[in-house]
Amino acid sequence: MRNLLLLYAGAVLLNVVVSSVLYFRDRKPIYRSLVVCWAAMLVSFGAQGVLSAGQLQIVIGFATAFLVNFAFARLLASTANVHLRWQPYSAALIAGVGSSVVLHTAGFGFTATALPVVVPVALPCLVTVVRLLRARSRLSTAKFVLVIGCVLFSLHNLDFALLRNRPEFAAFGFTVAILVVFMLAIAGAAVALEQVTEQQVRLATELDVARRLQSQILPRDVRFPGVDISYHVRPTNNSVGGDYLDLYRDGQRYWFLLGDVTGHGLGAGLVMLMAQSTMTSLLRARPDLTPRELNFLANGALAENLARLGERRHLTAISMLREAGGEFVFSGSHDGLLVYRAASAEVELYQANHFPMGLGFSSEFVLEDFREERLQVAAGDVVLLFTDGITEAAPHGDARVGMFGTEPIRRLLLEYARQPLDQLKQAVLDELDRFTHGVYHDDVAMLLIRLREEAT
Repeated sequence: MRNLLLLYAGAVLLNVVVSSVLYFRDRKPIYRSLVVCWAAMLVSFGAQGVLSAGQLQIVIGFATAFLVNFAFARLLASTANVHLRWQPYSAALIAGVGSSVVLHTAGFGFTATALPVVVPVALPCLVTVVRLLRARSRLSTAKFVLVIGCVLFSLHNLDFALLRNRPEFAAFGFTVAILVVFMLAIAGAAVALEQVTEQQVRLATELDVARRLQSQILPRDVRFPGVDISYHVRPTNNSVGGDYLDLYRDGQRYWFLLGDVTGHGLGAGLVMLMAQSTMTSLLRARPDLTPRELNFLANGALAENLARLGERRHLTAISMLREAGGEFVFSGSHDGLLVYRAASAEVELYQANHFPMGLGFSSEFVLEDFREERLQVAAGDVVLLFTDGITEAAPHGDARVGMFGTEPIRRLLLEYARQPLDQLKQAVLDELDRFTHGVYHDDVAMLLIRLREEAT
C-alpha cells in the first residue's frame, strides 16, 4: 500500500513538473490549464492525507477532489469551445458538504455521509462530457482519450462513497487511481500539444495570407518617364513586415512613399496595409495634394482608426513628390535621405523631421504642425530613401557590437551611383548581409531614384 501511495504521489508530482516546464517555455493558456489540473490533484492528495482522522474529516478532505474534477472539465471544455461556469458546481458542492455534516451529526454511516459530497465532486467532468456529446463535437483521438479519462476519473470519484471505508479495497482503489492518472497524463499532454500545433498552423496560414497581400500590393512595373527606380522590401525573419513602400503616378506628378510601422509581425503588417490604402485613397481623391497636406490628412485618418483598434502603433514616414515642373518636394518624420550629386561626386544627407512623432500617433496635430522641404535633383543624381532596418542593423543582431549606419551606404553610393540602380541596390544588400552575417531583427526597405537626362 505504501508503494502505491508513493507511485501515485510521484506520478502526480512528475506531471506538475512537466506541465510547468511546458508552460514556462511557451506560455500558452492550454499549458497553464494543465499546470492547474496537476497542481490541484497534488493539493487534493495532500489534503486527503491530512484530513484522515475520522469519518467526517475524510469526507471533507475528499471534497477537495472537486478542484481536480473541475480543472479537467475546464481543460476538456477549452478544447471544444464549451463555456463552463464554476458557480453552479461550487454551490452544489457547498450544499453537499452541508448535507454531509447534517447526516454525520444524525448518526448516518459513511456511505450516506459521503454521497452528498461525491456527486457534486464528479459532476463537472460528467456534465461537460454530456455537453460535448450533445453538441456532436468532432473529437480527435487525443480528445476522445481525454474524454474517456475524465469519465473514468468521475466514476472513480463516485466509488469513493462505496469503497473508501472498506480497507480490503484500498489497494484496488489506488491502482485504479494510478491508471487514471497515467491516462489523463498522456491524453492531457497530447491534447495540449495538438491544440498548440493547430494554433501554430492557423497562425502560419494567416501570416502567409498577410505576406502574400503585402507582396501583391508592392508596386509592380511602375514606370515614371525620365526616372530610374529600384526598391527592396524584406520583412524580418520571414514574417509579416511593417515597412511601407509605394509609388504613385498622377500624370506628370510622381509620388515616392516610404514608412516604417513600430513593432513587427501581423499587427505591424496590418497597420502597414492600412497606411497604404489611406495614402492611395487620399491621392486619388485629392490629386493636387502637397506632401505636407498628404501627411496631415493621413495622420488624422490613421490615428482615429488605430485608436478604434486599440493599436498603440504609429509609423515614421516620408512622402516625396516630383512635381510636373521637375522639382522635388518632401515631408517626413523619418530617417533622413541620402542624395548623390553627380556633378560634384558627393553624398549629402537631408534630415526628415518636418512633423512630430510620425503618422498615426495623435489626431490632434493641425496642418501648421507639418512642414515640407524642396529638393533640387539634377540628371544623374541618385536619391536613396531607407528605413532604420538598414542603418540600425547589427552583427548577428547584437546592437552592442555596432550598427551599420549610413557611412557604408555613402561609400557604396560613391562607388556605384553611375551603375544601374539594381546593381547599386544589390551592393548595399550584399554589404548589409556581410555586416549582419544574415541576422536581422528589423524589416529592411529602401528606394532608389535617379533622374535621367531627358527628365531635367
